[in-house]
Formats: sequence, C-alpha cells, structure tokens
Amino acid sequence: MEVKVDSSNGTVTVTLKGDIYVDQADELVNVFNSIVEKGPQEVIIDISGLKSITSSGIGKIVLLYKNLHEKNAQLKIIGVNDTIMQIFKIVKLDKLVEIEGV
Repeated sequence: MEVKVDSSNGTVTVTLKGDIYVDQADELVNVFNSIVEKGPQEVIIDISGLKSITSSGIGKIVLLYKNLHEKNAQLKIIGVNDTIMQIFKIVKLDKLVEIEGV
C-alpha cells in the first residue's frame, strides 16, 4: 500500500494505491490519526489506485469518519471502483460517507 497526503485550504487529500491488508491497517491508523490532529474541515480519500480493501481497512475508514465527525469535519471517498463500491454498499458505508465512483 502506498499513501500520499496533500493538504490545501483546510482540506486534506489522502491518496491510497495498491492493496490494504490487515498488517498495513496500523499504518493507515497512524496516518489518519495525524490528519485528525491537524483539524481539517474535510478529508478526501482517493482510492482510484486501490486494488482491494479488507474489512480491517474499512474499519479504519469508519474510525476516521467517527473521529472527524466528532470535530464537525467531513469525509468523502472518491475514485471507488465497482467492486469496492459493492462492498461499501453491503456494509452501508455509503450511508455514512459521501462516496463517488470512478
């Protein structure tokens, strides 16, 4: 998994590439925690380069959503392929977070 973080005008964009496996979920938590500490107004996660995601990765996104929600910040996920979109809909992530397909 590759992670790139860019920040501009209160919006943080996190670009994820590759695959998110269980052993990489802790790295994702560290990245997300450092973002929340900075107090952005919005976080955008671009997963257009993501091949697959495990339940652990989804759990970390939900945790990020909760932490941002407590600080009145927004979370948006973009670049979602059809396979991952189906997974997000099954777990009802689309009910919590704004999600845009590829």
